[in-house]
Amino acid sequence: MRMKEIESRIWRWGIGLVVVMYATTALLFVWRTPPWQAPDEPAHFNYVRHVAETGLPPVLTADCYDQAYLDELKATHFPPDKPIDSICYEAHQPPLYYALAAPVYRLAVWVGVNPLYAVRLFSAFLGLGVIFMTWRLAVLVFPSEPLIPLAAAGLSATLPMHVAMLSVVNNDGLAELVLTANVWYALRVLRAPVVQRRAWVAQGLLLACALLTKTTAYVALPLVVGALFWAYRRHDRRVRYESLGLVLVSALVLAAPWFVRNAVVYGNGDITGLARHDAIVVGQPRTAEWVAELGVARTLKRLVFTTFHSFWGQFGWMAAPLPSNVYSLLWALTLLAVVGLLLYARFGVPRPAFPESVWVLLAWMSLTVGGFLWYNLTFVQHQGRYLFPALPAVALFTVLGWREWIAPRYQWLALGLVLWWLWWLAVWSAWVILPGLG
Repeated sequence: MRMKEIESRIWRWGIGLVVVMYATTALLFVWRTPPWQAPDEPAHFNYVRHVAETGLPPVLTADCYDQAYLDELKATHFPPDKPIDSICYEAHQPPLYYALAAPVYRLAVWVGVNPLYAVRLFSAFLGLGVIFMTWRLAVLVFPSEPLIPLAAAGLSATLPMHVAMLSVVNNDGLAELVLTANVWYALRVLRAPVVQRRAWVAQGLLLACALLTKTTAYVALPLVVGALFWAYRRHDRRVRYESLGLVLVSALVLAAPWFVRNAVVYGNGDITGLARHDAIVVGQPRTAEWVAELGVARTLKRLVFTTFHSFWGQFGWMAAPLPSNVYSLLWALTLLAVVGLLLYARFGVPRPAFPESVWVLLAWMSLTVGGFLWYNLTFVQHQGRYLFPALPAVALFTVLGWREWIAPRYQWLALGLVLWWLWWLAVWSAWVILPGLG
């Protein structure tokens, strides 16, 4: 058997195993997560229902957010006699996820299935795309190293909190999918010696999907524009600006109606609806209040530790953490990844297929972390899930860091054991921790 055939079988069987690991845990999270026991799930579900019943996106109004009632629901575990119909504070979100989920809702109602679980299954299906695109992105960067892409996809597929968020009703999975697709396509363009004009139109369509999905996916815009200029840095200005124009025009033709609609509905140039959202979430904890009460040092400590814990696993509305000894092991694995990545930057092999890709991935992570920190300057949102938009890049760099500590002959075994442990942790979390939230 020739080497290429062996490598092809490794790719197919490896990614197939990763998909099976993700599918088993995602189905468990869909089934075992009690109704509404995921951050903002009632508000996202009501958005889907509104689109399914009216064919139009909702309008964010002042009565969409009641902090006291929301706290009561969370404290009493969302009892069936307490309706969630008035929770609609996600109505400012771009409409693509909800437009795609609305037919699933209508079909579930027609056949008599609980639409909550049907839409959760739809979200979990989008998660398969996230795992696949993470693998494809890593293959593009390290095409001759089967272990690195498979381990990066495996980390994305087994990280407990990531699977939990992909398996409930929200637009996070679609945002991560279209953002990863944008970066993957931009890196393909960056690598290609010659790019046809239709490729720029396709990039623009992907960018429009990001703009119509979630504001956390808007980091695709600077990443794509940067890749355009990088790809054509040796060409004249006319070529660079023509390609940039094709991408932006293609994106805006599709996305502009949404922004115009928001400007008309919310006024004052509020094209994203974020200004309206910030104005109505009265009672949501604000960072200035925490700093005044706790001080800067304690607020920063809480930011670091809570973000870390909820990145790996802190379920429900942040009410169900993992055992403390698990976090200790996760801190050790994280430290190994960080130090190992520094060693890789200095001595590591293999090198990426083209060095520019590393800078794009680093920019991706930096923009995502910067957006997270910027949001936390106003609101207390110490939730690691806000870093998941850059998880494909984080997973790739984490695997590279772990790899530096392992002798070549044991790398498949060692990384496989780490991923198996994370998969087992995700299954255990879904089976043991989540039912206690109901």
